[in-house]
Amino acid sequence: GAITTVFLSWTTGAVLTGYLLYLGAGPLILAAAASAPLLIQMANPLLAWVASRQTRRLRYIGVMSAIGRSAWLLAVLLPLLGLPPAWWPLVILGLLAFSSLMQTGAGLAWVNLMADVVPDDVRGRYFGWRNAICGLVGTTAGLSAGWYLDRMPAPVNFQMVLLVGVLFAWAGIALYFQHYEPRLTVARLSLGETLRVPLRDPNFRRFLWFAMYWNFSVMLAAPFVIPYFFKHLNMTFTQIAVWAGIASVCGLILGPMWGRIADRVGHKTVLTVTTFLAGSIHPLCWMLATPDFLWFIWLSGLMDALSWGGINTAMFNLSLASAPGRHRIAYIAVLGMFAGLTGCVSGLLSGPLLQSLLPWTWSAGDFTWTGYHSLFLISGLLRTQAW
Repeated sequence: GAITTVFLSWTTGAVLTGYLLYLGAGPLILAAAASAPLLIQMANPLLAWVASRQTRRLRYIGVMSAIGRSAWLLAVLLPLLGLPPAWWPLVILGLLAFSSLMQTGAGLAWVNLMADVVPDDVRGRYFGWRNAICGLVGTTAGLSAGWYLDRMPAPVNFQMVLLVGVLFAWAGIALYFQHYEPRLTVARLSLGETLRVPLRDPNFRRFLWFAMYWNFSVMLAAPFVIPYFFKHLNMTFTQIAVWAGIASVCGLILGPMWGRIADRVGHKTVLTVTTFLAGSIHPLCWMLATPDFLWFIWLSGLMDALSWGGINTAMFNLSLASAPGRHRIAYIAVLGMFAGLTGCVSGLLSGPLLQSLLPWTWSAGDFTWTGYHSLFLISGLLRTQAW
């Protein structure tokens, strides 16, 4: 997980956004890039059906991951291929979609494997610590990439970061095969049953509605947080890495804390508190920051750890708890499919919505209210109602 986090850190977030901005991407492409991985989740039932027919999950995870992560070599070579520059953002968008498809297939099998390996009574604490450690590694990777990107000319800086990221991905894939693999106990369903069986479960449907609503409210603003940092606050790659680093270091403490709390009082209680924080104080910090006063951004790093440290662990574990073991992979697939659909729709709407909000600006001293602020306000209000 830690080795793979380096690859994930360097093919998402500020690195991907910065590369797309360098290639000339506008708001619609940025929104589509954020939404593409969610749209790919529509293929989850088919991917789950394929995964449930594998006798060796680790081999399947390794092959799918290798294809999906090695595809990023195309992004490394893109400026050398002689394609018209206007095509470059679209090529990255297609690459992102293909890579997401392969990695989503591997992810379904990985979640099912983890559910068999990690005991139920310590799952909150385990993933609290795992997420915290991976977050710390991601911080180190982000800081090193940010320092390098700020000091080297484009596009060579992006090409080198992506290339080293792929090398880390290959190392992580090699480590998959050192993992313990228990005997597969999944009941094999037909493709139609993979979709129908989870939807017949009333308890799962309630969790599904929550996940769909949450993804919609989050993705309305998520595609434009990093662009807001770059364009409105004039932050550098290094500063954005510091912001992510504050969240990760704080997550070392808060992530395991939320895991222990969830093991005692339940994941729903944790989600009630953390989703409200993620919709209120967290976006408020973004909105109060100015190019000359970034302290609210550093505070938002703490709020990121406080809110998302609980949300990520609780959502993951509640999804496992809501899915019976025999059909777990089908449940997780349907959850990803429907939550991904609403997140994708919201992400695609965020681009036109931001464009319509950008003309509405006003200033008070050093503070300027922009379309980004309006977008964050709308998303924040929706998030606070998730409980």
